[in-house]
Amino acid sequence: MMKKKIIVGVTAFSLLAGTGTGVYAYNQKVLAKEATQLEHLRVETLENAEYAVDSLYNSTRTRLADDIENKIKYAEVAVGKVEEEKAQYQLSKEISEVKEIAEIQQEVYSTLENEVLVESITEEKLTEINQKLIIIKSINESIYDHLSEYLSEANAQLASIDSALNKIKEAENSLSREAYNSALSLVDEVKNEVKKDELKKHLESVNEKIVAIEEENRKKEEAKLAAEKAAAEQVAKQQQEAQSNTSNSNSVNNKVVSNSSQGSSKGSSTTSNSTSNSRNKSTSPNSSNPSPSQPNSSNSNSTGSTVGQVTGGGDLEDHIGSGTGMGTWETGTFEMNFGN
Repeated sequence: MMKKKIIVGVTAFSLLAGTGTGVYAYNQKVLAKEATQLEHLRVETLENAEYAVDSLYNSTRTRLADDIENKIKYAEVAVGKVEEEKAQYQLSKEISEVKEIAEIQQEVYSTLENEVLVESITEEKLTEINQKLIIIKSINESIYDHLSEYLSEANAQLASIDSALNKIKEAENSLSREAYNSALSLVDEVKNEVKKDELKKHLESVNEKIVAIEEENRKKEEAKLAAEKAAAEQVAKQQQEAQSNTSNSNSVNNKVVSNSSQGSSKGSSTTSNSTSNSRNKSTSPNSSNPSPSQPNSSNSNSTGSTVGQVTGGGDLEDHIGSGTGMGTWETGTFEMNFGN
């Protein structure tokens, strides 16, 4: 009976030991499965976090991804699930860098709207953004180059506005048409329509002043030309009158010379006749016995007379010695007494 009890006890113990071993093995298997599942979850979580961080860039990591703000939030959640501290720290650091790039990128993009400079952007603001870009260069040079090129367009447009404004001031000071045209050409190059209209209004006031000066100068020039024309006409008139007077004087002189020649011929003929008659009287038969009414030719006090008509000019004394009577410059009749 005792032997039988021992056998039963050994059997029970064996059953209990076998059961315990089976439970242990089962538990180990379960634990191993759970561990595998946890490892798989850990790896999956890490991979998801890494993928979320990688999704913050484009496939070549030369640009930030579109809808970057929402993707940053998703990545932060995914990285927060990573249990490994070192991996989590590294991923979190990458997210922080992307957030910094995104913030600066937003400032750069805010300078242009539809590729046109935003009106509120100033030179000081662009300088500030340029300084921030240096931070990006140490993180991602490709993105730095892209944003620098974008910002250079904003700088160029702002410089264009400043150049136009300076040229307008120059035109306002000089009030010259050339400076105005140069300013207008620069204003037309401004892409921001609001700023362009503002500059053109400023330029219109300058143009009004230039037009007033041009009109005044035009009137002065017209008055000058009119005065020069009047003076030229007066000179021409005086020259014409002088030529007319000279022509008339020459005509009169020619007529006087002609008449003088004719008068001299007539005077010589008359004198010749008078002398001939005088000689005939002195040689006539009656000359030796003169009648009482006729004076003796030998008497020095006796006088003879002749009448002549002459025309032309000359001094009377020039012809007395020749016995020729001459008149005055004007045509007329004169009577001259000659001594016998």
